[in-house]
Amino acid sequence: MKKNLLFFSAVLLAITASLYAQPSSPILVEPPKDVDVVVNPVVLDWNDVPGADCYRVEVYTDTTSPDKFEGTCNAPTSHFEIPLENTELNTRYYWRVFACSNQGWSEPSVYFNFKTQAPDAIGTIGNLSNGVIDLIADEKISQVQGNQLIHRLDKAETRLSNNNEFLALVEMVLFKVRVTILRFSNQISPATAIELNYSADGVIDLIVDEESRPVNTPKVDDYLVPKNFELSQNYPNPFNPSTTIEFSIPKDANVTLKIYDVLGKEAATLVNDRKAAGTYILNWNASNFSSGLYFYRLNAGEFTETKKMFLVK
Repeated sequence: MKKNLLFFSAVLLAITASLYAQPSSPILVEPPKDVDVVVNPVVLDWNDVPGADCYRVEVYTDTTSPDKFEGTCNAPTSHFEIPLENTELNTRYYWRVFACSNQGWSEPSVYFNFKTQAPDAIGTIGNLSNGVIDLIADEKISQVQGNQLIHRLDKAETRLSNNNEFLALVEMVLFKVRVTILRFSNQISPATAIELNYSADGVIDLIVDEESRPVNTPKVDDYLVPKNFELSQNYPNPFNPSTTIEFSIPKDANVTLKIYDVLGKEAATLVNDRKAAGTYILNWNASNFSSGLYFYRLNAGEFTETKKMFLVK
């Protein structure tokens, strides 16, 4: 009996060791899921898998079509460039990756997908605007915030139409600044921010290529820190039951943001903390409050400002 137990234990240990020796499934990185990609050509990237000797990339026009590429190990590193002759415009592609080591093949990665588009900056801006509209429809971004992003893209398109590449670059950088603010204010998810920034970078690369890009090209960090203290009007206003309040501070400061009813009684405290320089967006849900006029007051260092808002149920 003991011999049998020892035998089965040894077999189980061998199977377990074999499983652990196999390489892990690759984690895909770029292009992110569900983005439009410029055919320039398309480059696929994923994280290195420890112990992997090579990778197999599979690319499909849908998950049931034949793979576009032959060969067992068609990628020696965690990088694969789809040749232009194998890429069609306005086509959605699905891709996944296997890792190979001397212990065998990994399980496949998850599928990522992307849609190809022509390398035209104005057309790409239009695709990005449509992507923002889709995010609004999917409730991954609010209507108000989405409209602000679309407005910025419209300005970039107008600049390009007037052959002003530098100002178009500024508008695209300001688009990315807004995405960053929305991400750090928890108004959008990290995945949505990655998707938007990836697409915006594609537009920027089309406006001016790397070799001819001027030294003074605007950068996101140049615009993240505001120049002045500012308390914006809440939106929507009137509202029911929630609204968004945005404020900016040009330097680190002790900040309080409080809401008062029409009698001056404190109704809520949204911020009471020391904040770094930057722009902040907060939500106030007034489901438990009565309709009427409310005031919100920002105190940041020596700066103080109060604005009105209306809750209408």
